[in-house]
Amino acid sequence: MPILTLTVSPALVEPLTLVADDVADHLLGIIREHLAPRAGTEQIMFVPALGVVRGCALLAKLEHRASESRSMEIRKACADAIAHYLAQKFATSVRVRLIALDPQNIGASDIGVEAGL
Repeated sequence: MPILTLTVSPALVEPLTLVADDVADHLLGIIREHLAPRAGTEQIMFVPALGVVRGCALLAKLEHRASESRSMEIRKACADAIAHYLAQKFATSVRVRLIALDPQNIGASDIGVEAGL
C-alpha cells in the first residue's frame, strides 16, 4: 500500500512532466526493491506546487503499511535511494519523508480499473 506523493516546485513542473513516465517507473522500482509491496497496491502522484516553495524544490512523501519485515534501516535506505535519484535526475534539493503507518489505523477503499476492480 505504498503511496508516494511528489510535490514539485513551479520551476521543475515542466522538466518533470517531460520525463514523468520514466521517473515514475524508476521510483516504482525503488519502492519495490526496498519495501516489496503486494503488486498493484502502489500509487505514485506528481503534484505541482501552486506558489513559492519554502524548503526543498522536491518533496517526496511516501506512506506505507508498517510491518516487522520493513525495519527502520529498510525505510531509511528507501528514502535515501529516492532522494539520491531525484537529486541527481533534476540537480535540485530534495526532501523525502517515508512514513510507516500502523495497519490498525488504516481504512482504505479503492474503486476503478486502476485498482484492479
